[in-house]
Amino acid sequence: METYVEKKGTKTRQTEIVNKAIALIGELGPSGLTTARLAERLGMSESNLYRHFNGKEAILSSVIDEIGRLLMDKASAVANEKIPPEDKLRLIMANHIREVEQRNGMPRLVFSEEMHVKYPALREKLAKRIRGYVSTIELILNEGVEDGSFNPDIRPAETARAYLGMMQFAAMRWSLSGFSFSLEEEGRNLWINFYRMIRKQGQI
Repeated sequence: METYVEKKGTKTRQTEIVNKAIALIGELGPSGLTTARLAERLGMSESNLYRHFNGKEAILSSVIDEIGRLLMDKASAVANEKIPPEDKLRLIMANHIREVEQRNGMPRLVFSEEMHVKYPALREKLAKRIRGYVSTIELILNEGVEDGSFNPDIRPAETARAYLGMMQFAAMRWSLSGFSFSLEEEGRNLWINFYRMIRKQGQI
């Protein structure tokens, strides 16, 4: 029983560290995330932080895991639901936008020089997650083409990349603006426009 409680406490603490890291990235950018600053924000010693993570790269790796859980894993779960394909895409986009708006460190990490240049292993880890995300969207688009919901002339692979790309661009604009507009409202407008482009002609 004591071992179980210790493990549970460790996992809870690691989750707290990851969430605080995401918040700190949102505030200061990835370069502003240091183990010393993170430990200070958490009210712990830096040596205690190192009991959970062996450095910044390990923390960022867990941040990517959290992004994957919040966005990619939820997308896969929605894709398996017994609902129309257009509802799947709408729900996935709504979740993506909501999670990013609640955790503004996510876009600042994804588009950062640190992720693209400094940590190649993390870059590939994130890229693999994104490839899986796009594949999930492509499967849903294929489903919609096959059941007659979507325009049969769309190219699912390219359309899936466009779907993710417009959300990423919205998040980048939002970050560059200093988070000055409602990303949720932007997401609703994006969905309306996207659905008009992919739906089968004559559908409402």
